[in-house]
This record gives sequence, C-alpha cells and structure tokens, in this order.
Amino acid sequence: MGDIIARCGYKCSLCLIHRENLKKDEQNRQRFRDGLEKYYGEKLTLEECYCDGCLAKDSENPVLITKECEVRPCVMAKNIENCAYCPQYPCQTLEKRFVERRKVEERYGSPIPEEAYKLFIMPYENRQTLDRIRRKAKKR
Repeated sequence: MGDIIARCGYKCSLCLIHRENLKKDEQNRQRFRDGLEKYYGEKLTLEECYCDGCLAKDSENPVLITKECEVRPCVMAKNIENCAYCPQYPCQTLEKRFVERRKVEERYGSPIPEEAYKLFIMPYENRQTLDRIRRKAKKR
C-alpha cells in the first residue's frame, strides 16, 4: 500500500487502525488503544479503534476515528486534496491538529522510545507531511 495522506496530513497508511492495516493484523486495535492512552491520555474502546480514513466518500458512510473533525469538511468544501493546497495554510483549525514529537514528549514527561515514535507519533506528524507536499507543489 502506498502512502495514504489524510486531508489534514496524517499518514493513514501508517496508522495502526486504518482499515487496511487492521486487515493485516487485528491486534493493531489493542496496540493503538494502549498507545493512545499512554502518549496522548485519550481512552477509547477497542470497537472505537477503527477508521476508514477521511478520504472515504461520504456516500460510503465512513467510520472515522475523529468524529468532530473540522478539517475534513473544510477541505472537501474547498475541493482540494488536503490542507497543503489551501491558501490559508496553516489555519487555526489545522494548527490544533498538528502533532510534534517534542510536544508529545513534553506532555508525556520523558523521551519516547523509537519504536513507539514510529507507531504513535510519526503517522500523525502532519506539519512535516503538508510542508513537504507544499514544497513539491510549488516546484511544479
């Protein structure tokens, strides 16, 4: 599976609970739930640990991990692929969704091991992803 980039810049293809990754390993639900609680302080049931990804069409009635996401409808209304193509980038709505290793470590209170970083932070470091997309788009 190639990179699947969410509208906010998260890398769905690396997310443990994206539907394609759950097909490969159902234990990803438990891993995700444990990591989410440990590093972000959020609690979900195992049943809630599933996501079709925000690129799914509304007509498909997608199951989304973030039920009240403000980014997805905004990007769809602007008819752009993701926030990297928005003239208002980065807006306040998106900035609330930015994930950075340093900030997660500050909240957590200590450095995060590399394996945990790859599973629970790297997929969601969306500023880096969106900035890279913006640089490539400007070169065209």
